[in-house]
Amino acid sequence: MERCIEVPAEWESIARLIDFVDEVTGAMALSEEQDYVMRLVIEEIATNIIKYGYEDGIQGVIQLNCSNLRGPLHIIIRDRGHPFDPRECVEPDLCGDVQSRTIGGLGLFLVREFSDYLAYHHDAGSGWNELLVVKG
Repeated sequence: MERCIEVPAEWESIARLIDFVDEVTGAMALSEEQDYVMRLVIEEIATNIIKYGYEDGIQGVIQLNCSNLRGPLHIIIRDRGHPFDPRECVEPDLCGDVQSRTIGGLGLFLVREFSDYLAYHHDAGSGWNELLVVKG
């Protein structure tokens, strides 16, 4: 089964994406772990795209494709914002004192940790960024 959605890259779209996740989990036979990863990935990556991907005043989009045709869950998130490979993000400091830690980076860390496979591609010609997340 495969489900797709395209939404504007704006804060109001987060609720639409969460509703989409609820619809997908109701239609696909996902494990609890796949469901958790899908929710985490979509909320974290979409939030980062909205917050950092597009310049102020530029209307962008987020495309989302979820499928589990052969068992593993495949999530593809596409946007045309600034190129950013989440695999290269600096790991957050998990050992330091909570008050002295730098804010940010934990969501991307969790996406990397809970995914079985993560791939990123930026097409310079079209401007599309594509992140593939797989969870078995």
